Amino acid sequence: MGAPEAADRPALPADVDRLLHDLRGPLNAAVMHLELCKRLGPDDAEAARCLDTAQQALTRLAQLLPLAFEIVALEPRERVRVDLRALVEGTRRTPGLERVTLAEGPWPDVHGDRRLLALALTHLLRNAVEATEAAGGECPPPRVGAAREGHSVVVSVRDWGRGFRGASPKSLLRLTASTKPAAAGVGLLTALRVARLHGGGLELVAPPGGGAEVRLRLRA
Repeated sequence: MGAPEAADRPALPADVDRLLHDLRGPLNAAVMHLELCKRLGPDDAEAARCLDTAQQALTRLAQLLPLAFEIVALEPRERVRVDLRALVEGTRRTPGLERVTLAEGPWPDVHGDRRLLALALTHLLRNAVEATEAAGGECPPPRVGAAREGHSVVVSVRDWGRGFRGASPKSLLRLTASTKPAAAGVGLLTALRVARLHGGGLELVAPPGGGAEVRLRLRA
């Protein structure tokens, strides 16, 4: 039996499809330059440049693959009722995250995998703290809150750093995309994967007054 036609294959989850798109970029670049090398003579200077470009693309692909596999491998193990406020309080005891503040008022619970939710929150809180520290000055500390919105529970992580620095929020939900130099950019994609596994999504907002807000939306 042959492989199913593309139209007959089930659609991939949006977060997985986005990762595959990011991996196809360097792979296609390497193939294109290797094909060009085949048409050039061995002594052609352009052939050497093509080989160098292909090698760079394959090196980048080798760096991206483990990151992509690590994100795609995330799967829920046990779904339980999770006290979000207690989970955030525990997460901010991680070294470096102590300055994060919590919004007042009652917080809703959510049904989900405690381990994955803690992982997503750790990434989002760390991003907020690093953005605040990079801005310098007298920025308020990052703040986390949670509220029910219809059939969803939304955890909001707000910082008063430099924001998205002109980048489209959607463009930051890509492998290696980051506003921080030399950052791998896996934090937002990990949080997005966790949100998708909990029937939700991830929203990036540029709020009035500067900074950034990331909204982790989960099924209530």
